[in-house]
Amino acid sequence: MQFRPGQSEVAEYKGGLLAVPAVPGAGKTTVLSWLAARIISEGLPRGSKVLVVTVMNSAVANFTRKIGDWLEKRNLPRGVGFEVRTLHSLALQIIRQRPDAALLRDDFAILDGGYRERLVEDVVDSWIVANQQRWLKVLKINESHPLYQQTLQGWRNRTVDMGKEMIRRLKALGISPGQGAERISGDNFYAWTVEFYREYQERLAQLGMVDFDDLLLRAWRMLEDDSELAQRLGDAWPYIFEDEAQDSNPLQQSLLLKLAEGNGNLVRVGDSNQAIMGTFTDSDPDLFREYARGEGVRTVPMLHSNRSSVDIIDLANGLVSWSYNEHPVAACRRALEPTYIQPVAADDPFPNPKAPGYTLAVRSYPDYPEEVKEVCSHAAGYVRRNPDKTVAILAPTNQMVADYRQVLADMEAPFYEICQYPAERRKTIDDLQAILNFLANPGDNGLLVAALERLVPELAEVAPIRGYLETVPVEQLLFSEASWPQSLRDFDLWIEVQRELEQLKMWLEGLHLPPDILVLEIANDLGLQQEELALAQKIAVDIKQWLAINPNWRLPKVAEEVGRMINSFLGAANVFFDRWGYSPQPGVINLVTAHRAKGLEWDTVYVVSVTSNDYPGLQKDKIRAEYGWLPEEIINPVAVARSEMEGMDSGAAIATAREELLSERLRLLYVAITRSKVNLLLTWHKKGRFGRQRPALALVELERLMEVKTCAK
Repeated sequence: MQFRPGQSEVAEYKGGLLAVPAVPGAGKTTVLSWLAARIISEGLPRGSKVLVVTVMNSAVANFTRKIGDWLEKRNLPRGVGFEVRTLHSLALQIIRQRPDAALLRDDFAILDGGYRERLVEDVVDSWIVANQQRWLKVLKINESHPLYQQTLQGWRNRTVDMGKEMIRRLKALGISPGQGAERISGDNFYAWTVEFYREYQERLAQLGMVDFDDLLLRAWRMLEDDSELAQRLGDAWPYIFEDEAQDSNPLQQSLLLKLAEGNGNLVRVGDSNQAIMGTFTDSDPDLFREYARGEGVRTVPMLHSNRSSVDIIDLANGLVSWSYNEHPVAACRRALEPTYIQPVAADDPFPNPKAPGYTLAVRSYPDYPEEVKEVCSHAAGYVRRNPDKTVAILAPTNQMVADYRQVLADMEAPFYEICQYPAERRKTIDDLQAILNFLANPGDNGLLVAALERLVPELAEVAPIRGYLETVPVEQLLFSEASWPQSLRDFDLWIEVQRELEQLKMWLEGLHLPPDILVLEIANDLGLQQEELALAQKIAVDIKQWLAINPNWRLPKVAEEVGRMINSFLGAANVFFDRWGYSPQPGVINLVTAHRAKGLEWDTVYVVSVTSNDYPGLQKDKIRAEYGWLPEEIINPVAVARSEMEGMDSGAAIATAREELLSERLRLLYVAITRSKVNLLLTWHKKGRFGRQRPALALVELERLMEVKTCAK
């Protein structure tokens, strides 16, 4: 393989502590995979493996495939000598070594993200009911205000968010509920969140479960407390590679440093300029920067990238230079490191793409609906003319992605939504939910029709059959075939509906089975395979766990719970489907949030809604974390709770939180820009749902940079 500057030094790595700052498109996955295969081919101690740790399940699939490819080229089996794990699966593997040392039973269960969200909501809602006066007294509104009920709902949602953030924060710092209580001084937001935390942990204990944050915390404590275990695992993984190191939090970093302590072989690859997860996690981009500057750490930047055209590289570098040297908010001048992307050499076998002209632009629209309509129309026209090109629309929020999806669907334009829960992954869950809802309430015609429409989608378009099914008693439909009218037999679809009615009757006859077994029977009859079958098995296992905790539950309650846990099952679906990774399909418009676009690339990218609301650049801009119905001194509940925990001034904490958000949004725009290979259109609207809008501060600078480049040409 021909390596570029920076890549060659990483590929020659022999051991020790290494930091690899890598710009977008630098080929970090390829180089790390090649390095892993090289180390394996040179021989590892008996029974040991190279460990690759990454963030996303899709990245696990990508690394596994690429390392396997390089091993095959060395005439070695694809699956030997390495493991690729997410941080949470790594923590679980450590705990499985000695669950008793983690104070867990051998059969402990893990509370996944969807369950965690619901459990925190239940805890906070119960607390609000029991502490109405404490909860309401902080609001600057009374019952006579016309927006009072709307404000209460908003405040409830903000309180839940504060609970989620602070429970996660306390665990990331290794603080137990008891230790957290020792820091309380008075009745404040932090005191509330410690009460949430205590109740949340008590409920987890009652369920015999741990969440993902517990996994990391307990795994780290096990390594700290058990030197023999740490040594044994260090010997099992003499080389450790970490991908996306800029997204580490202190606990994750400590865990990996502890594992690498014995052999001292740790390679951490990341890009501080792409650290955009602080909104959702406790990641801290300064950790990777500090590691790179640490004693005994060698730093090898990978700065050459062939992903984008020179014009896009210049634009991204211009954003970095402006923010580092001229941003009007002093704290934001360190949001982006002065690390500049360099095009690859002219003789590189994979050169930077070239455009026939200057293909970067900024465009404004009178209002948000017009922006959505025009961008969709432009993108639809582009894919019709260029069916061989990949295209993406990057929006700031999931709601905006949904707005673009609706317009593209109305236009009948080809699109694919890269979201937290893609629609095609819902099918098995929605099918099983509809069937269980009917089986739990078999006298309900509406539920019968809903189940049949999942089994025979064309039924929704045949009104006579549908009308008959909606009005005739279910018992007659299922058990009196002779009464079916002859007229229905004139429809070809009736044969299929008849077959599925017989199937529903068979499942009704199986209601004596435990609900988890019934789900597996239904999955078998539906002929589910691979990911769909794994998902049905996951639902069955969860039902079995619910019944162990709640032995009095019957099918109606189980069906209700399945409906409440859709997001949890969709999270599991992502794990199963992401094993194969993602590749953009040409001629299809990809819809995705800017956050979720990290690590992906397309020929043409539309970055939409680049307004001061969605990409704030000044402290006076709208900050979503702040709630306007709270007094100014507590306007950001999460920042205030953190300050109260740490004994800081709340005003300073709110200002710091603003600066952190402005910095992260600047990095998010950098990530969005660098997803494009050739064509880039940045758009904004002058009027939104909440009044007049301004272009993002950074967008004004980007437009100036484009004008300068255009004039120069």
